[in-house]
Amino acid sequence: MAVYYDGISLQNRRGTNMDSLLLKRKTLAGRELCLAVVCDGVGSLVQGAFAASVAVRMFSTWFEKLESENRIGLELRDYVMEIHQRVLEAARGYQIRTASTLSALLLDGERYYVGHIGDSRIYCFRDGVFERLTQDQVCCGRLTSCLGYENRPDIQYNEGTLQGELFLLCTDGLYKHLDDDFIRLELKGKDKKLLKKTVERLARCAVDRGEKDNISLALVLNER
Repeated sequence: MAVYYDGISLQNRRGTNMDSLLLKRKTLAGRELCLAVVCDGVGSLVQGAFAASVAVRMFSTWFEKLESENRIGLELRDYVMEIHQRVLEAARGYQIRTASTLSALLLDGERYYVGHIGDSRIYCFRDGVFERLTQDQVCCGRLTSCLGYENRPDIQYNEGTLQGELFLLCTDGLYKHLDDDFIRLELKGKDKKLLKKTVERLARCAVDRGEKDNISLALVLNER
């Protein structure tokens, strides 16, 4: 397996960028691992960006210290809850209100693993089929689950076999103005040489269609 990736996080027309994005790789036991995480701080909370930045920093440290691939997917899922608890404790200590979405994708050479809270998204494009691997946790325009808030989050988890696919991670700043059919056509036939241009074009299309929110997205290509 060879993994290639690119990503972007834009402040766009907001006063601050409340999104956080992480893309890392390492070799473990002869396998190439790749971790991609996108978080979107809840804008209605003054310190929404805090939860997103803490989540990305913690995931970066977790990935760097990872020493075994045993139960790696379940470790990722459990670590999402650990991040949630850490953000809660920090928010209480600083006396702030904060929350964030979190969508994490881990590739370990043979399988992929997804951990998800909120309404950021992870898509998979494989053999001409474009599908969403996450479900938005939203009701009547409000998040029903998020990272770092008082309620215990509903962590979505799934995994699958890697066969040669292109993954897209994004915050709602991207997909609110770009429907699935448009994104699918933009990703069709893209290879490692076009990742950067595709990332930039998708972000530009969202802005051109009137998006004012922060926009973060990453493409991760698993090439066989």
